[in-house]
Amino acid sequence: MTQISKRKTVAQIATLRGQGIHSGEQVTLRIRPAACGTGLVFISEKHRSQVAVSPFHVVGTTNAVTLGNREWHVQTVEHLLAALAAAGISDALLEVDAPEIPIMDGSSEPFYQAVQDAGIVEYEEQLEPIRLHTPVWVVDGEKYLVALPDDQLRVTYSIDFNHPLLKGQTISMDLGGDRLAREILPARTFGFLKDVEAMKAKGLIKGGSIENAIVLTDDGYLNESLRFEQECVRHKVLDLIGDLYLLGRPLIAHLIASRAGHALDVALGRKIYTQVAMNELQQRKETRFAGGPLRASEGQVR
Repeated sequence: MTQISKRKTVAQIATLRGQGIHSGEQVTLRIRPAACGTGLVFISEKHRSQVAVSPFHVVGTTNAVTLGNREWHVQTVEHLLAALAAAGISDALLEVDAPEIPIMDGSSEPFYQAVQDAGIVEYEEQLEPIRLHTPVWVVDGEKYLVALPDDQLRVTYSIDFNHPLLKGQTISMDLGGDRLAREILPARTFGFLKDVEAMKAKGLIKGGSIENAIVLTDDGYLNESLRFEQECVRHKVLDLIGDLYLLGRPLIAHLIASRAGHALDVALGRKIYTQVAMNELQQRKETRFAGGPLRASEGQVR
């Protein structure tokens, strides 16, 4: 995510096939080029329905982010959105043939690589990043997520799971240049072996395995190795970046999270959207009325 950028789309269709981690269904995702200004739009040809990427179109945040409308929904969008954020893709049609994005290897790297392989087209129109003028935050008990004004994208993230390897873990870093793609996108999703049966009973993780997730035992991992020393907390950062790209624009802020998750991420995105919309509306009013006294037909601002 760069501070100064232009709107971008893919040069050709990028196709990915895999399994939905929760549904267990085989899924084909096609990232299609889109005209400048289209934004990011999920499409289901089967349902002849589409859902624009927006924090206000989120219909579920349990274990993943789900976007939807009355006809259709699509689950686990966050890994794809994190990859699109890192690649700077602002306009694309995201066509899926099942109600879930494929999990691939549990990270965002396959989506990012597919976009790079497809090529990127840059439009002339600039994509204005979201810049905060005042802090924005959400709190849920001991969990919180704060966005502070800053001159670049930074993150400080703390997790504290009841597990000897994930207790009191914190990462703090700036995500400028290629650090997001290089140090965050490859981090895989994770879960606990003790929770597997309960989650399956709820109809979740039907497609989960050590091929697409880090699985923690009581005192270690089922996986042979990790990609990073702090891979789990890095994946939480990945989720946060993907969830906030529901805004459809780069965000320049210092994000400070403690025990956060999809619900708080989406709640923060909605607050940021509302604040930015109000600020931009006020700026338009000030620009409109800066030329002199109001004419009677223009009314008054109170």
